Amino acid sequence: MADDDKLDDADLDLIAALQHAPRAPFDMLARVLGSSARTVGRRYGRLLDEGLLRVICEVDWSLLAEGPPVHLWIDTEPGRAREVAAALADRADTAHVGITAGHGDVYAVLQGMTRAATSRALVDDIPGTPGIRGVRAHWSLRRLTSSAAWRLPRLTADQEAALAAHAAAEEGNDPNLGPLERQVAAVLRDNARAPYSDLARALDVSESRARRTATAMFASGLLRPRVEVEPRHLGYQVEAVLEISCPPSAATRLSTALAAHPATRFLALIGAAGTFVCDGVFRDEGDLADFIMGGAAADVEVTAVACTLQLEVVKRYWRRTQNAERPPGQGRRPAPGSLPAG
Repeated sequence: MADDDKLDDADLDLIAALQHAPRAPFDMLARVLGSSARTVGRRYGRLLDEGLLRVICEVDWSLLAEGPPVHLWIDTEPGRAREVAAALADRADTAHVGITAGHGDVYAVLQGMTRAATSRALVDDIPGTPGIRGVRAHWSLRRLTSSAAWRLPRLTADQEAALAAHAAAEEGNDPNLGPLERQVAAVLRDNARAPYSDLARALDVSESRARRTATAMFASGLLRPRVEVEPRHLGYQVEAVLEISCPPSAATRLSTALAAHPATRFLALIGAAGTFVCDGVFRDEGDLADFIMGGAAADVEVTAVACTLQLEVVKRYWRRTQNAERPPGQGRRPAPGSLPAG
């Protein structure tokens, strides 16, 4: 790598392969990429050690909490956006926090363990955070696509087909949502590549039971393995959250187009004036402009697009990012809620 903000072609090919088959063994990845298992393993280990890559599991809302996430756009007092973002990132009930420009100074995704906890956070805790002047909250009604489905366009059709065959879910019965399933999720959410033998040891169950439980959760979509890499490392310099509005009669058609667009990393139907919230990544501002003017968001039935640029992501999928800065003199304070930190 030339520097810590640039991955070489072999790194990018490995990341693309892992996006298609996050749990594939190194020898399979090596065959697809025309390399050796030792080289692939060494490269993967370096990316992991340098904090440039994580292979995690997205966990279904039903395993995380009682209610769905809430998207927050927050206005802050002048000069206090970083302080507010740090305070929100310290909370155990925030999955994502970014310092932004556009619809608000800070954008966050909140998910309490219970609906009552989320309501308390929205009504009492967050508005009382020093530096906050106003909060707009939009409830997610339905997730339409997520980062687990986003792909870096680098592989050939044959490479994608070989990986897809390996990534096909093993047969498994629908899981019962009990304590074991939640424990499996807690282990795999931070390391989706953990072998079944390690999972069994961590949970003190037999390897066959660990395999059977995890397989059923993968097949059902309760767990979705994914590669987590900062978009800027992949050449995407602009990350934006867009609220996109359309008439109800057009929602299904537009959601299909947006979910299929290569820029879309996350898409949800929201309960607000806007119809959808969309997280997208773009090579530059011109790429974002093309998306708004000539891409899926330019559908004739779109009535409005509100764009918020994420200037700095402080917390991504329950974990602080390496580039997150803490305001001078601010220590870590206890976070309300009981969601496990990711």
